[in-house]
Amino acid sequence: MIRSTPAYILVLLISGCTRLPIGPEPADSADPVATVTSARMPPLVGASPSELPDPALFQQSYDEEAAGRLETALGALDHLHAAGSSEYVATLRRGWLLYRLGKNEDSVVAYGKAATLAPDAVETRLGSLAPLAALRRWNDVEVAARDVLGKDPANYSASLRLAFALYSQARFADAEVAYRRLSRLYPSDVDVRDGLGWSLLKLGRASDAAREFAAVLAIAPQNALAQDGMRVVGGHT
Repeated sequence: MIRSTPAYILVLLISGCTRLPIGPEPADSADPVATVTSARMPPLVGASPSELPDPALFQQSYDEEAAGRLETALGALDHLHAAGSSEYVATLRRGWLLYRLGKNEDSVVAYGKAATLAPDAVETRLGSLAPLAALRRWNDVEVAARDVLGKDPANYSASLRLAFALYSQARFADAEVAYRRLSRLYPSDVDVRDGLGWSLLKLGRASDAAREFAAVLAIAPQNALAQDGMRVVGGHT
């Protein structure tokens, strides 16, 4: 399966960051709670938000997000009387919605709180990677990604985020190692091959980089990062 960077670049998405010609931003690690879909519930007549049962408020938050009303979706969580697992889910979801609203510092705080509520959870660390990347806090991205990989060594999203964080810290040799490992596991992944190509290019290995970019363009001829890489390679020859 050919993976490609979502248009939101994307993360940075979701965020006000400009695109850097240095390899693909990893695909967004969507909060699992954010992907809940179901039929829209009818309004509960005569009930104020504080009187609604927690499941209805969760559903209201999902419905409002689906309609693009992110502030209202976030506001529904404020009326929850959540405890236990419901508090964790609400906090995790708050991190996701704050990220979508571009409130990245607040999103990081929310994901951190969720992590304290479920210390063994991987999804809290994965969720924090997107707002941390939007803030260009690359060392923190690296730390969070390595934390995920310590719990889930084969995690694709954390591996890709780690590789990009290393690249963004100008640690190109380390980035090459990280991208090359991923390229062996996901040979058709154009994001990975782009990242490997740019890492090689930064290391002065133009011919090796050209082979990676050519492999991408052979299956994704309009891939902008590979095209940019080829133009730079041409300037080095």
